Amino acid sequence: MIRNFIRLIAVLFAAFAAMVVLPALYGRIPSRGYFTYTKVLYSESLGDFLVARPDYSSRDRRHDESRWTIRDSKGNDYTPEALDTLALLGNASQLIYEERLPSTICGVPVTPEQVAAAEYSMYFGDRGDRDYGLMDLRDGLNYRSRDYQTQDLFRFGREGIEFVDAPENRVDSQKSLRFREALDRAGFVSPYTWAWTPVDLTDAETLGYFLTDSRGALFRMGMCGGEPEVEPIALPEGCRLRNLSFCDRPEFLALALSDDGTIYRMDRDYTFHRLSLPSARHLRVAMHSNLLFRKFVYERNDRTDYYVTDLDFRLLDSCSVARPVRPDAWTSRIRRVLFPLTVSLTPWQGLRFGTPEGWGWLLLNVVWCVALGVLLRRRGESLRKPFVAIDLVITLLLGIYGLLGVLAIPGLGAERNLKNKD
Repeated sequence: MIRNFIRLIAVLFAAFAAMVVLPALYGRIPSRGYFTYTKVLYSESLGDFLVARPDYSSRDRRHDESRWTIRDSKGNDYTPEALDTLALLGNASQLIYEERLPSTICGVPVTPEQVAAAEYSMYFGDRGDRDYGLMDLRDGLNYRSRDYQTQDLFRFGREGIEFVDAPENRVDSQKSLRFREALDRAGFVSPYTWAWTPVDLTDAETLGYFLTDSRGALFRMGMCGGEPEVEPIALPEGCRLRNLSFCDRPEFLALALSDDGTIYRMDRDYTFHRLSLPSARHLRVAMHSNLLFRKFVYERNDRTDYYVTDLDFRLLDSCSVARPVRPDAWTSRIRRVLFPLTVSLTPWQGLRFGTPEGWGWLLLNVVWCVALGVLLRRRGESLRKPFVAIDLVITLLLGIYGLLGVLAIPGLGAERNLKNKD
């Protein structure tokens, strides 16, 4: 029985390994290249989106250059030269470099320094970060010191927070007890579920870490002069925090994402304001901010959505650009039918499993299952044996992954062959 159980675990493990390896190997098969580029700008003067696409059919072969088709949401055409006057902030860096930035934008006097200082990008989204367990709590008195103190390393164990005395390879019980008591007084319920720290060095030293406990409540834990600073932070009603993405800007502290994908702005007084943006669940979102507005970019499988807000995050306009179908889409469909169950790991989305293609996948699974049944019968195996039936079920559920998992186990049928020899 133990041997059969080990065999079952080995088959499932081999099937999982195939889910990781096979799609990657298929992706190494060379195919006809295809590339398309779409640039979407927001015109501060028109108050509309400008979508620019290359027109490869009008390529000048002498100079190997392509012309651009530029249209707004109403279908009006524009020349590439018009972008320098219609979407100044979308190309501000180049205009500043060429000393062609005008002195006013939409009637507002500006300087190159003001425009450059207000321009920044921020990327945030669903949590997929890796937790290495050991963290470094900077002391608020070490303002911009960049002083790394090994006695400030901590982790969360079964007993709660533990500060590690690295040179002595032991837990600092006294310091750990002070922080545990401070967390208990603030209402923190162990164990913790996640921890974040600001990206800005000044904020990291003065604020410390933001923690969520087992109930999903949010706390700030800092340290000043070796003593703990812990305070609870009120979350919006019904919000269970999933991720915090900090920004090193004075306007706000972070963007927060709830479990249902709602986005909140977290100000420096720790208040939250819900943004009128669609759900960002399982998505990686980019925010590009400038002197007059902020542009949010949602990358989806079949399209890219753009949302423009004012500097106070009030929604102004939106635009959706579909991704063109690749000419070799039939090869992608074959891949999805053959290898639909894919496994991927990214910093933003964590461990993800691909979804099957539907009836094509189910039909192919039946074919693999029948093929395995024929192979087992040719080996002289009885299909009524429990673990032979399990092999067939695994193949039926996992398709080619299950088939390779069953065939990858060495010595299948070896016990029967030995008995026949005897």
